[in-house]
Parts: sequence; C-alpha cells; structure tokens
Amino acid sequence: MIEILIIILFAAMQSVFGIGILFFGTPTLILLGYPFVETLAVVLPASLAVSLLQVVRGTLPKLRWRRRFTVYCITPLSLMLGASLWWQWQVELELIIACTLFLYVLIRISPNLHTHLREFVRQHKKLWLAVIGAIHGVSNLGGGLLAIFASNSFDDKIVIRDHIAFCYLCFAGIQLSVLAVMTPYVINWMQFVYAAIGGAVFMVCEHKIFHSISLSAFDRAFTIIIGSYSVLVFLKLLGVFGTVFSV
Repeated sequence: MIEILIIILFAAMQSVFGIGILFFGTPTLILLGYPFVETLAVVLPASLAVSLLQVVRGTLPKLRWRRRFTVYCITPLSLMLGASLWWQWQVELELIIACTLFLYVLIRISPNLHTHLREFVRQHKKLWLAVIGAIHGVSNLGGGLLAIFASNSFDDKIVIRDHIAFCYLCFAGIQLSVLAVMTPYVINWMQFVYAAIGGAVFMVCEHKIFHSISLSAFDRAFTIIIGSYSVLVFLKLLGVFGTVFSV
C-alpha cells in the first residue's frame, strides 16, 4: 500500500530531523490525489507515534513555553481545522504547499534572509505561533514554519528537536481528536497500523541513522528535497503532469 510506503520513508526522516511525516507525507498524498481529510487520517497517527517516542526520550519544554504554545498556536489550529471541516473550505492546498516549501528553501540558502527572519521571530513569537497554528489547521503544513520558528528561537540542536517533537505531538493529538468528532468515517483500525509502523521505524532509525549521518550532509540533502517538492508542486499547479498523480 502506498500509504505504508510513505509512512516508512518519512517516519525515517522525522526520526532524524524532527519533521517529515506531516511536512512531506501531506503534499505527497495530495499530489497523488488523496482528499485532505483522508490524508490527515493516514499521516497523523504515524506522526503522533514518532513524536511521542521523541518526547519520551527527550526533554519537555519549560512550562511557561508550553502554556504560550497552547494559547497562541493550538487554539488557532483547532479553530481553523474545525472551520475548514465544518464549512468544507476549498482551500488551494497545493498553492499553500508550494509557497511554504519554497519559502523554507529561500530561508535555508539565504544568510541575509535568515538573519532578518531570526530577529523577526524572536521579536514576534506570539504572532509567529498563531500563524503556524492557522496554516497547520487548514493545510497540515505548519511543520516547515515550526522548524523555522524553533531553529530561530533556540541555539542547541537537541533543544530544537525536542521542541519540534512536543509541538508535533500536540498537533497530531488535537487534529485526530477533531477528526474523530467531525469526520468519524475516516477513523478505523488502520490508524493503529499507521501508528505502529511509524513507531517501529523510529525505533530502528533513531539509532541507525541519527548517530551516523553528518549534520552538514543531512542539512544539504534536506534542503534539496524540500526544493524538489516545491518545484514538483508548482509544476503540477501549471498542469505539467496532467492526470499522472490521480488515483
């Protein structure tokens, strides 16, 4: 099944980077023609399992930070997700995907943009958290902005990954709860399978990959992958692929 292959691939990536299943799995399934709600039902359980294991093995953010995150990020996420499901908003998800990925690439390759963004993030943390929550609620792609926020808020790589894992755990928990209430028809025993696969991949890759790959090599590869996805989505928006991605 294509869903299982996608979970295995991007769970391995999330085990190392902190992001992967939602950030890459969401656009992949949407490019393949999956509806947004069904996409969430596939990627959220696996992301929840990986994030939970990362949180258990890591260190929780400070209580004050967790409270700020809940108020300014989780609240708009819940409202936007609930509204999009209730009114069935026809959001241009592919355009959001392409712009988000492209912005992330620009920030990673431009030192000047990175410097200015770092100052902006540190001066407007509440606003940035609210934007992350709103975007994640309607597109499931707040992870890219979350990574930008965390990397510009903290200097230690382990602290950054711990914060991202905690945020993703909250994201997936809230989103699955909303799905279970508003779209119960997408919730079934397969969610447990997706979660088990994601957790198993983490248990293997966290030891095998995280401690063996160099940071510089992985950083370059990550940027290339993100850039490729942004180009791919833009090309699909232009109709280059026709019905190739239909399922």
